[in-house]
Amino acid sequence: MSRQTSRRYFHLAVTLCLIPLTKAGAQLAQDHNNGQSQIFQNRAYQALAAKEYDKAILEFGQALQLEPRSARTHKDLAYTLLKTGDNVGARDEFARAMELDARDETAALEFAFLAYETKEPIQARRTFDRLRHSASPATRATAQQAFRNIDEPLAEGIARWQEALRRAGDPNAPSTFSAHWELGQLAEKRDELALAAEQFTVCRMLKPQLPEILLILARVWNGQKRIEESRAALLAASRSPDSRTAELALDQLGTRYPYPYEFLAALKIDPRNTELRKELAYLYLAMHEEPEAIAQFEALLEIDSQDAAARKQLDLLRGLKTRPPSAIPSANATPAELAPDAKALGKKSLAMGYLPDAVKYLQRAHEQNPNDADVMLQLGWAYNQSKDDAEAIDWFDRARRAEDPQIAAEASRAYHNLRGDTLPQTTIWTLPMFSSRWKDLFSYGQIKRTIPLPFLGTANRFFSFYLSARFAGDLKSGLPTHVVTPQYLSESSFILAGGVASRTWHHLTGWAEAGEAINYLPFRKDIGATMPDYRGGLNYAKGFGHLLTASATPGAFYETTADAVYISRFNKDWLFYSQHRAGQTFRLKNGLAGQLLFNFNYTRDVKSEYWANTIEIGPGFRFRMPWMPPNMFLSTDLLHGFYLGPSPLSNYNDIRVSVWYAVTK
Repeated sequence: MSRQTSRRYFHLAVTLCLIPLTKAGAQLAQDHNNGQSQIFQNRAYQALAAKEYDKAILEFGQALQLEPRSARTHKDLAYTLLKTGDNVGARDEFARAMELDARDETAALEFAFLAYETKEPIQARRTFDRLRHSASPATRATAQQAFRNIDEPLAEGIARWQEALRRAGDPNAPSTFSAHWELGQLAEKRDELALAAEQFTVCRMLKPQLPEILLILARVWNGQKRIEESRAALLAASRSPDSRTAELALDQLGTRYPYPYEFLAALKIDPRNTELRKELAYLYLAMHEEPEAIAQFEALLEIDSQDAAARKQLDLLRGLKTRPPSAIPSANATPAELAPDAKALGKKSLAMGYLPDAVKYLQRAHEQNPNDADVMLQLGWAYNQSKDDAEAIDWFDRARRAEDPQIAAEASRAYHNLRGDTLPQTTIWTLPMFSSRWKDLFSYGQIKRTIPLPFLGTANRFFSFYLSARFAGDLKSGLPTHVVTPQYLSESSFILAGGVASRTWHHLTGWAEAGEAINYLPFRKDIGATMPDYRGGLNYAKGFGHLLTASATPGAFYETTADAVYISRFNKDWLFYSQHRAGQTFRLKNGLAGQLLFNFNYTRDVKSEYWANTIEIGPGFRFRMPWMPPNMFLSTDLLHGFYLGPSPLSNYNDIRVSVWYAVTK
């Protein structure tokens, strides 16, 4: 036996010996995960017995991280979510349980009922239909009745609208649009996809200006396995002038750039889509297929004869004997090459973040038309994003004299903001908060109106003067005197004041205000009905990473705020706050965004008041619903507090639930 053959046998023997060891290691790891998962499940069942549903949900979630294919755990989690009123979450967990164990009729029935309740009648009907043919007798009877409850109204509605269309005379008359629309929706819900596609096609013919119909057709055709037609409809929708439709379509299309034949298929569905046709024309140019590009530009001009860029490009192509310039010329292209699309290319480069190209293209566009205020405005933004604020201010200054009021207003705001000028604006913020420690609802808020003072000239760039109305109060208005001193838990006042704030410098802002506090509690005797109120201080706020209101992507984040505040009514005391939050930001496809975080809060004061010298630590979470304004979110923090000195109170636990909202206009 040769040495080479011996070596091969040796490697084979080693490999065969390692296979059972590898399997054993994998089995040991799996057994360990299963054991840990069982511990979490036991904790979850204990929490369920104590009716601590939120804790049970967390424990089930931990168990599923270790044993994600446990149908039973998904099912138990679904029932727990139902107890908290989270029907959508329960529906999704039943769906996973049903996928993992196709024989579990209970999970399938629960999913079907919840799908119907959560506005997914198609999935509900399909599941009931399957169960009424293949389940046990008891389940079949339930599924049969539920299926009839869904299916019979759909069938009756389809028959009613078909009869209405027969009586309408001309079935393609514009007045019949709503009938075709309703019939198409009912047919899709009943899985009569051929009828649904037919009706939505008619709707598209009657009202081609409604871009959402393309998305519906794409969905129905996809259900019919007409994949190419579905993708063509999505491609047409992705080049729609309606930004929302385009965004939804792009999400479904994926990142692959379409082929020319796909553009042609989309144009068959939406032949008057000028953006689609223009993009195809430039794609042909990039492929050096001039005849096809000419045909598309000619068709484009038949639709929109006023498209000057397309006309110039077509004239240029007809006069060429060699290949034309590419669809996206380089920044060093000649004026003749750049002339047709300099402004469009500049705006596109700016939107994509190619700032040097954006400046070059927009400068060329300005040379071609020195009176185009929109080009001046875009140049201002290009220089601003390039960190050349001196040039940006100059271009914004030119653009703010535009005849177009929208351009002038945007340019004026940018001009004054870059110069640091104070503009009249109103800021509103509010923070209602519930504390389990005090079993009380607190509320804080402020309305502030900034007022530039003309006689101060350039000082307005460094300081802003404002009028303010604050509110600080709580629902219970106080505690028995034997519980804690002072007796009242909040200022219980409206504070009307005038103030001054510095311009923010490296995230640091100074402020001071003087006014009058008005006590709104007539029975409160420890303070007067009105009293002078002086307050001020320094504020620092900085965030890093994927912030909840500023970032569109998930990831880690860290936020810190620090305040030094003087308040005259607190025995002329200075208070120092330092708050830190770090954690993970999550974003879901339905627009829901949230953060899991850990808090560290530190408070001290000059007068050594016990209530102003604490450390608080603990987890929390914040989230934003898709319908909320940009600067609004809900928070829940579970904190443990330590007093840093002698105190009449012991260390404490506190659950704080709050809503933050702020807006500046």
